[in-house]
Amino acid sequence: MLGIKFTVFVIMFIIPLLCFLYWNYDRPTSLLNGFFGIFFFGGTYLTLVLIVEEINQGAGFILALPGLILFLFVAVFGIFATVFYLFLNERTILKKEGFSFTNLLPLLTSIAIIVFEIGMFILTITSESALVTMIAGFLTFIFTYSIGIFILYFATSFLYNHYPLFGKVDYIIVLGAGLIDGERVTPLLASRINVAYQLYQKQQFQKQHSPKIILSGGQGGDEKLPEAEAMRNYMVEQDYELENVLLETKSMNTAQNLEFSTQIMKEERQIESTSGLKIVIASNNYHILRAGKLAQKMGIKARGIGSKTKGYYLPTAFIREFIGYLEMSKRKHLVVAALTFLMYALLYFVTEHV
Repeated sequence: MLGIKFTVFVIMFIIPLLCFLYWNYDRPTSLLNGFFGIFFFGGTYLTLVLIVEEINQGAGFILALPGLILFLFVAVFGIFATVFYLFLNERTILKKEGFSFTNLLPLLTSIAIIVFEIGMFILTITSESALVTMIAGFLTFIFTYSIGIFILYFATSFLYNHYPLFGKVDYIIVLGAGLIDGERVTPLLASRINVAYQLYQKQQFQKQHSPKIILSGGQGGDEKLPEAEAMRNYMVEQDYELENVLLETKSMNTAQNLEFSTQIMKEERQIESTSGLKIVIASNNYHILRAGKLAQKMGIKARGIGSKTKGYYLPTAFIREFIGYLEMSKRKHLVVAALTFLMYALLYFVTEHV
């Protein structure tokens, strides 16, 4: 009995803990970080329930009840609750942000879910064709796979946003964004600057160290000045310290933000690689994971700090970022889809012709 309990403890707590610590430290933008994070916190909860249940069965049941209720609710009502919430959110975002294609993402997502569920239901009750059954099974897998990847993306983003920063930070890169009237920072961009400056002040107070802040953003076709200069103007208006602020004024997208900012670091430090530097990327909380993944893809080791976003806008923002992530990593997901399709096709061939 003791051996069984020890095995359960190792499987549910020790292994998830070690995997979570490794991925959270060494590969924080990997979706495996989110997977092992969920595994670890879920395993910790179950381990705690088992320990309490050994002491007092009633107390163990009470402790397990919230988790059981949540599991049943998600399993039974998860899809319906998601669709209902997205419809309500669409109404709020259109009222507060106005009409645009991006702001329609919650509505389009909820409609896609409804169409899929109805379509699968109709196929299930009306078709007896093995081919149709195979196609329905494949589409159901893709739907479930997409939901699972979204959950892992959200969990990884949460962990990446909340990982504590240790030691002295060398550079803080503030990612640019569009300007109001082509010359003034938006509230969204201002929040990025503010969270970067808060880290700057925290480093001064706790570490007696002043990191360099790189304001990164070039001049778009409809902008009167580079975004980096508009960000500096905002810092002047806020009476922020500018002694350690550097400008990167050539970039036109996130990849160039990172590339040109690291070039500035290399030139200032007279180094060939930034691998020895502690770099932090400042953006909005919904965007910071994709920026971090892009940095990792470019060989830049960086952490991220995300500024808060209004709650009603988060569903739209995360759906958009998730689509961007799928575009970044489409090859691996297409491989999964292709292998799954081949498996279903093989099963169809075996059942029909063997």
